[in-house]
Amino acid sequence: MLNKLIILFFSFFITTCYKWSPNWRDTKFRNQFVGKWRIDSIQNLHLSIREVGDTVLVLDTQYTIYAKPGDYLEILFTKDQVEKNVTCTGKFLDSTFSYDVQGYDDKNAQRLGFTYCQTCLPSITFQNYIMGSRYIKMHEGTKLRMGTKFWVNDNYDKTYYSDTYLTKIE
Repeated sequence: MLNKLIILFFSFFITTCYKWSPNWRDTKFRNQFVGKWRIDSIQNLHLSIREVGDTVLVLDTQYTIYAKPGDYLEILFTKDQVEKNVTCTGKFLDSTFSYDVQGYDDKNAQRLGFTYCQTCLPSITFQNYIMGSRYIKMHEGTKLRMGTKFWVNDNYDKTYYSDTYLTKIE
């Protein structure tokens, strides 16, 4: 009986090892986006707060930024995104920047996280338009739409967002 229990334990251990290895699924999820992606546009609906005298105006600001020819984001292959990140580069609105990309596929929320790498120089363009956790809203073939959404003061009737539209070129 003890032999069967030991064999059962080791069988269970061997077949479930991948679940115990850190971020195995995240790396697999991230690597499906490997390539060079042309930035088509970024669409935003943001909150604009302005003070005019003693009055505070809260307005919606909706705008679309169209990319210039040659603007792109790249996602390079990595075997283990947590321990051995690779530095990717991108270009948007005449600004070239470097960053790390992590992939998260947890709790039905697939997203890519764009952050500065340890040796990356700051970029206002990257910080304003690319940096942060971006949910995968649509991925079909060579088209990808990533976005964020947020609410102000827990007002769930009004959703603010930023959507980035990309097309794979390599």
